[in-house]
Amino acid sequence: MVASNDNSEITLTVEIPARRYSKGILESKTISLAREAPYTLFVNDSEILSISTLPSNLKELFVGFLVSEGVLINPREILECAVDHAARIVRMELDAPPERVARVLERKGMLTSGCAGGMVFSVVTALAPAEQKDDRLKVLCSTIIERMRELDTFPGTYAITRGVHAASLADSSRTIAILEDLGRHNAVDKIVGHCFLNEIDTRDKLLLSTGRITSEVLVKASRSRFPIVISRSSASAMAVGMAKQSHIDVVTYVRGGRFNYFDHGGAELVED
Repeated sequence: MVASNDNSEITLTVEIPARRYSKGILESKTISLAREAPYTLFVNDSEILSISTLPSNLKELFVGFLVSEGVLINPREILECAVDHAARIVRMELDAPPERVARVLERKGMLTSGCAGGMVFSVVTALAPAEQKDDRLKVLCSTIIERMRELDTFPGTYAITRGVHAASLADSSRTIAILEDLGRHNAVDKIVGHCFLNEIDTRDKLLLSTGRITSEVLVKASRSRFPIVISRSSASAMAVGMAKQSHIDVVTYVRGGRFNYFDHGGAELVED
């Protein structure tokens, strides 16, 4: 499996002295916390927004955000993407129609690292048109369990801090990439950006997340043409309703060898 990294010079955790209470004793302890930093995106020299993020895979994050917002459709529209860690700036030059770029210019602001902070213009109109599938992707039920186990046991920042979310790209045989961030939306955007930049066909892939599947996450999956979205946690009723519109299957509460399955024609789960 691959964990892409564009920040070899940036540490993702911070060691902070604290005190821990355990078994009746309060003692000194150094605690590892996930680093959080705001990065500002400029598109064609115009400031778009700042995202408070775990400072890793920032190219994937901001590209994924623009894909999710419908600004980017083809990787060749990206003329340049530069990450300046010192200034905390990401600059992109795009060769995209002005009306698409205008979508984000109208919504300047700050996107927090928190899990409730997804940013989409309209969760209903943002859905990609539903595709009729002649040959549904077949997935063993045990594959769902195994791919989530690989996500849960990934030795990344979560294993050190227990303070981040992760998302993964997988197929029936393996986990292809795992990317982390402080918020679940950012982690999903990083996977979306990774697929977009590497021109990966997502129509036969699985999108997994450690966080809840909300309407914003579903929009990101829809725009990237994932047939199935899988979570260790729950889903909102709106997300499941939107998934039905888009023919995207939703799998929730993948734990202890069990899960819930909302079948919308995106894939075909097969009992072992």
